[in-house]
Amino acid sequence: MFQQPLRNFLLASLLNFFLKIFLVASKHFKVDIEPPNEIKPSGYKTLSPLEDPLPIVEGKRVKKDFKTILSEAEAKGKPISPVRRVKPLNVDVDECPVCGAPAAYLYSFGKDPEGYQKLQCKVCKHQWAPEKPAPKKNHPTYRCPFCGYALSKDKRRKNFAVFKCRNDNCPKWVKHHRRYRFRAFDFDPDELECASPTNAPVNLARSRFSPFLIAQAVNLYISLGLSLRQAASAIKQFWQVQVSYETIQTWVVSLASKLAPLVKLIPLPLSGIVVIDETYVKVKGKWHYLFTACDGLRGFIISQHLSPHRDAMAALTILKEVIDRYDKREFIFVTDKAPIYEVAVHAASVFFNASIRHRPVLGISPPPEGDPHTYRPYKNRMERLFGSYKAHYKRHKSFSSFEGAVAHAILYQLHYNHLKPHAAFDNKPPVLLKDKRGNQVDDWSKLLRWIAGKALHPEN
Repeated sequence: MFQQPLRNFLLASLLNFFLKIFLVASKHFKVDIEPPNEIKPSGYKTLSPLEDPLPIVEGKRVKKDFKTILSEAEAKGKPISPVRRVKPLNVDVDECPVCGAPAAYLYSFGKDPEGYQKLQCKVCKHQWAPEKPAPKKNHPTYRCPFCGYALSKDKRRKNFAVFKCRNDNCPKWVKHHRRYRFRAFDFDPDELECASPTNAPVNLARSRFSPFLIAQAVNLYISLGLSLRQAASAIKQFWQVQVSYETIQTWVVSLASKLAPLVKLIPLPLSGIVVIDETYVKVKGKWHYLFTACDGLRGFIISQHLSPHRDAMAALTILKEVIDRYDKREFIFVTDKAPIYEVAVHAASVFFNASIRHRPVLGISPPPEGDPHTYRPYKNRMERLFGSYKAHYKRHKSFSSFEGAVAHAILYQLHYNHLKPHAAFDNKPPVLLKDKRGNQVDDWSKLLRWIAGKALHPEN
């Protein structure tokens, strides 16, 4: 160890010596100082194909009639007689569980590997161990559609279980060297609903504030993207009315809870191309995922769903809303390569018998060698939509409640579709609404009156 600091000339010589050693080693051992120019994107995890046919579901065993079997055997000249016993059965049983033959036609048939006494019916040849405990089974028996082999449970996920065919002689395994897999979902698809405020904190019809002031508060908070405190301050400056930011929050949640079921009544000019993606929003300091479905050609929002998890259940929930909008008609479904969307498409084909043409796109920018994805512009339209939403959301930083975040998303959908001017549509909203006099609905007061009239007269 050096007792004194090195002189400057010694330190410079030592550094030059180490640099020469490094340069010589880098030539011989090919040390990469800079990353390669072409880096292959890792992408997402590749799932097994979901185009395979559904498995064969083995239903309950059809119970036979032993009298019919006995008469058929006697007609063929091969009558079936009762068992001639040397010693009685050591198992208490009344009849065969399959054909109902009495105990006179049952005889002992050894023991199973676990030591339980087995019986066999002389009429239907059914074998079983009466005293063996029945295995706990919460799913039916699935069989491979290629070989008929019973599928075994391979993995357990949050909302589904993966079953796999382990038969080495399965035609799919022999020909393609890939196992047949099936995802069995364990939820009720009819209960899937996009998130919406559960109840209204206040009754806006009995509010002491005028509908005009409530509409202007929504305009400041949603359309102009002000925070709740900034909106309350603007109301005080413009109209000399003292309103707290908590009051504006209750207005927004109450209004969204009333409008959520009515938004589905607004007709949308669907183009047949749907883009679904998710973005991050913070609720109570925790990240949540706002799933958004928009029209690929016309750019309006079809539906939104806020979920604390980025999983297949959330993707299937918003996809169900799109399927309901299309009324089971076929459409093109553009997403990124996240595996949750592939699973959601598979579940939609199973539960809703939906005809969906899934077109996943990897990344945002096209690669230098050319872009094989013709649906990338539709995916980029969704990214621009999220950029517009983030401009409104960034002032909030974090929503104070889940209902407040959902209410903001519902009202922003109305603003984006029917009030916000878009440069791509000649500075007009994507979906124009007109009142009874033919005038354009261009502010929140007119929009709320239009939706109220649509709720009373949905046929108009």
